Amino acid sequence: MTRAPSRRSPRWALAIVLAASVPLRADDLADEADLQFELGADRYRRGDFREALEHFLASNRLVPNRNVLFNIARSYEQLTRYPDAHRYYTQALGSETDPGSRANIEAALRRISPYVAALRVTTTPPGATLYIDRRDLGPRGVSPRVLAFQPGRVRVIAELEGHEPVTVEGVDLRLGVETPVVLSMRRILGRVHVEGNVRGASVRVDDANGPVLGSVPCDLELPPGRRTLHLSAEGYRPLAEGVDVAARDTRSVTLALTPVTGRVVVSADERDALVEIDGRPVGFTPAVVDAQVGRRRVRVSRAGFRTIEQTVSVTEGAQTRLDLALRQVEEVTAASRAAEAVEDAPSSVSIISGAELRAMAYPTVTEALRGTRGIFLSDDRNYPTVGFRGYGRPGDYGNRVLVLLDGAPMNDSWLNSAYLGYDLRTDLEDLARIEVVRGPGSVLYGTGAFSGVVNLVSRGREEPTGVEGTLSTNQEGVARARVMGRYRANAHSGVWASVSGARSPGRDIALPALAGPGFDGTARGVDGFENGTLLGRAWYRAFSMQWSLHSRRKDVPGGAYDTVPGLAGTYLADTRGLLELRFDPRLSDSAQLITRLSLNHYAYRSVLRHTDDPTNPGRETFNGTWIEGEIRGAFEVARGLRLNVGAQGQYHLDATQTSALVREDRMRLPTDFRDSRTFGIAAGYATAEWAPSEQVRVSGAFRGEYFSTIGRALPAPRLALIIRPYTGGNLKLMAGRAFRVPSIYELYYNDGGQTQEASPGLLPETVWSGEVEFSHRIGSAWTALVSGYANYLDNLIALRESTANPALIRYENTRAPVLTLGGEAELRREWRQGWMVSASYSFQRSRYIVEASSRPQDALREVPNAPEHLFSVRAAVPVVPELFTLMSRLTVEGPRFDRFDRGTDPAQRRTDPGVVWDVALSGRVERWGVRYAVGVYNVFDWRYVTPVSGEFDERLRSMPQLGRSFLFSATVATR
Repeated sequence: MTRAPSRRSPRWALAIVLAASVPLRADDLADEADLQFELGADRYRRGDFREALEHFLASNRLVPNRNVLFNIARSYEQLTRYPDAHRYYTQALGSETDPGSRANIEAALRRISPYVAALRVTTTPPGATLYIDRRDLGPRGVSPRVLAFQPGRVRVIAELEGHEPVTVEGVDLRLGVETPVVLSMRRILGRVHVEGNVRGASVRVDDANGPVLGSVPCDLELPPGRRTLHLSAEGYRPLAEGVDVAARDTRSVTLALTPVTGRVVVSADERDALVEIDGRPVGFTPAVVDAQVGRRRVRVSRAGFRTIEQTVSVTEGAQTRLDLALRQVEEVTAASRAAEAVEDAPSSVSIISGAELRAMAYPTVTEALRGTRGIFLSDDRNYPTVGFRGYGRPGDYGNRVLVLLDGAPMNDSWLNSAYLGYDLRTDLEDLARIEVVRGPGSVLYGTGAFSGVVNLVSRGREEPTGVEGTLSTNQEGVARARVMGRYRANAHSGVWASVSGARSPGRDIALPALAGPGFDGTARGVDGFENGTLLGRAWYRAFSMQWSLHSRRKDVPGGAYDTVPGLAGTYLADTRGLLELRFDPRLSDSAQLITRLSLNHYAYRSVLRHTDDPTNPGRETFNGTWIEGEIRGAFEVARGLRLNVGAQGQYHLDATQTSALVREDRMRLPTDFRDSRTFGIAAGYATAEWAPSEQVRVSGAFRGEYFSTIGRALPAPRLALIIRPYTGGNLKLMAGRAFRVPSIYELYYNDGGQTQEASPGLLPETVWSGEVEFSHRIGSAWTALVSGYANYLDNLIALRESTANPALIRYENTRAPVLTLGGEAELRREWRQGWMVSASYSFQRSRYIVEASSRPQDALREVPNAPEHLFSVRAAVPVVPELFTLMSRLTVEGPRFDRFDRGTDPAQRRTDPGVVWDVALSGRVERWGVRYAVGVYNVFDWRYVTPVSGEFDERLRSMPQLGRSFLFSATVATR
């Protein structure tokens, strides 16, 4: 058991320390303090500790002194009032600096510590005034502090100016134990919410050069009172604004910074290039822009040219000039499903630029394709079609050509038809360019990409917010109207949508071969159509959504499908819808994921007034709904080596075709046909591109695709070698295979035995292709190109008379393959400063490969609808830059053989060549946002015809094509 120190300690233990530092001066308080101290020392020596304490306290009140504090503590210790002794020892220690004296005090504290309950109070921040139990008992010092008490429970109170008081109830103190109490003092603050016109502006308080406390918008916690907010941002004048901060309250202030500007002048060797400063569109070259001072990122872009980005320093009141030379580069996405230069694409590619689309005001995709290398057009006045490189059989409705809208297939699900005229869309105003890929493309797109691919590329994300309206007329009195709106929220998100419609009364068509009783050989007023289109796209970073809905109703003037020529009330109606979602995140610098999911619909309706009973028309319908999904990974696995691996699938939820005869009272006659089924397609593919050097590139690809309709999988390989033997030279060696699976229509359609029977045993068509292409770049704008190719087509599907019933037709695989040998040449000056020139020639010779036979039905003549010679010249001249551009196009398509290609058919004939000269004058008035075009198509009014299919009367071999027509287009845009 620890004993308390003896109150009768030896006299030598008394440490009476005189205040040597007190100056000897004639001062009443000092004298009295000295006297009180001497009296206290005397009483202490006599052992009268209470009297001594009284005198020491009086002396300390008169003149505080650390030595007197020590003697007060010793007196309390002798009186066994240990908590009070502890308090005064602690005060003495806090003011003592002499090491020896501090050691004595610390020893005293250790000596009495077993007899006190110690309380150590620490606060954050320190300096808080401490109270015990009640505030009116007076303070016990400031934190940090060690206090001593008798055992028990106490209340600790801490107060600090500018902070909320803190009270701790029921602190339990025990004898001989030091109890810690740690207090956090919360400042008394008010909140200021700062808004402004410049996000990210720096906010300082009271000192313009002080630390940044926040960025607009922000919330600041500040001490109460009048404060000054200092706002600053690069390119803006600093701002100081006072605000009264109330305790425990929120004030909101809105501050507006005034920009400091300089002038940026941007010019380029190409007009109308988009100029962006810090991601915000500000105009088109040449542009004069007021920009905020500081470092600014200037971006200049135009379709078909490499984008240029530069950082400039804008100085207040000064002018910064940028004179740029844009480097032209034609990019294509359809050849490899990734953006790449045309020279690097493993296919034969042509680009119809946006500048050409605007200069010629092409009304349809077919007109835009006219004159493109290797392509020829046909129009049976039901559906316009295109043929590629010597093969475009009448009646195939383009089902060997794949049409894409920004990479999404647009062919239907009935006959796999490709729509390229007013049956596809009302106008081309929303397009940035058209990509044409010649040759087999099944390795990337599967069935349908047999002869070529046409990809329609919409205008890009970089275009600014605005509204456009267009009125136009062309061809046979077509009247069109269009409205488009675009909102570009920022560099990563936006949306655009357009709606358009067209109507045409058509033209009178001379069909003298069909003249007879009741028909004088001219179809009058039965060639009209009307259509409507809804298009759009929305995007946010890697996510995008596009939609397309188009419908066309077209009168049938020429007696197709065994109808009465020239009789009103026979028509076809097609509706095609697409909703596609894409998510293409970049996973890293060398990996990207490409996913898409689409919902598709196609509907067909027709009323056919047949020759045998026009009062009871035939009605045919088709409804197709399918979903399509794809996932693909693009990887750069090593320098110069890129891989793509993907999977694709389709599931056709509904494919229902019907055919019926309906009387005028709408009662069905007993000749109905209905076929409804579902089917699926699944595919996997991989591509690899290796560039071991800048002069050599190797591309290989393979696709395997399974079709439930034929119960088998089909392969599609492709291999390409691209060599650059010298600067400006480019050699492509390409080979590949493609296929076309018979469509639902070809497999299962019949019209109740009226004209056609089903053909469920059809085999897929195949084509093997090989090609050599060499191009030479002349300067920065000219290119000369030559190519040669060979295509071997087998198992081709064609309409033939049924062997069981010659009165009916059916689809059959022809026994004779077709071999096409061809060559192409082109000299082209790309669009630069409004100038453009292109001259091309294509030779294509298609022949049946047949063995000798004595049977007439096995003998084959010439491949129908395959002109051997194609020639085209196009040129554009800026008469007055921007205001007037004159463009002309001359195309020549050689003679074609008609459909009678078998030995048992009537004699096969050949059409005359077609020579079409088109001229257009276009321009824009930027200040008013007006763009216009006027022109004449088929200036010569050249009357030429193209072969038609066996779906027409045997007497009708060909259909007259469009004669002279006029166009006018006016667009007003606001931005």
